[in-house]
Amino acid sequence: MPRKLTATTTFDDAEDETLFTTATVKADPDAREFLPLTSGWLGLIDSARAKDRTARQAQAEADAARVIGNDRLDRACVQFGDELYLAVSKDRSSARWLQFFTQSVSKFIRQRLSTQVERVRGWLQSTDKVLETHRTPLETWSKAAGDALVQTRGVAVVRGEARIAREELAEDLTRERDGLHDALSALARERHLPREWPDLFFRTQSRSAA
Repeated sequence: MPRKLTATTTFDDAEDETLFTTATVKADPDAREFLPLTSGWLGLIDSARAKDRTARQAQAEADAARVIGNDRLDRACVQFGDELYLAVSKDRSSARWLQFFTQSVSKFIRQRLSTQVERVRGWLQSTDKVLETHRTPLETWSKAAGDALVQTRGVAVVRGEARIAREELAEDLTRERDGLHDALSALARERHLPREWPDLFFRTQSRSAA
């Protein structure tokens, strides 16, 4: 029987299997009548590969949005903190300072991004004069970072769909290849061809294994 394909089989290996089997069936006069059985295999691979690429692109875009949003928000917080520090005469115990920072600015920007976003959004309710000069970048990048976190959570759905497509591809190709092998075996018995003849149409080793 043909080697079973699994969800861990690479797209390149699945494509190599398909190209080899299709070409071999086409080359053998006895098997050529079964060529239509292989006609949809590359399409199945292309469809699953496209979903995988879409998932990887979505992951990359979410990661990029989160990294940039986090960096820009950190910088906006540092710039605001530096100016506020001077405005409170470097007194970190003042009520005005503690309204925004209960810890050093360097520690504030190292906390979880979701917590940082939530706290900066809270700042935006203030009418502090120093905050007003930094409102635009703080508002812009807290929103961008928050949106990136939502985008990151949404990627899980796309990645799940890609995994399902990959599992279905492995199942479909394995079933189709087994069906072709059965048809070739029946023909071999009918025409008294060598018993191992059906096995010639399937690779015995993947390119990655080789």
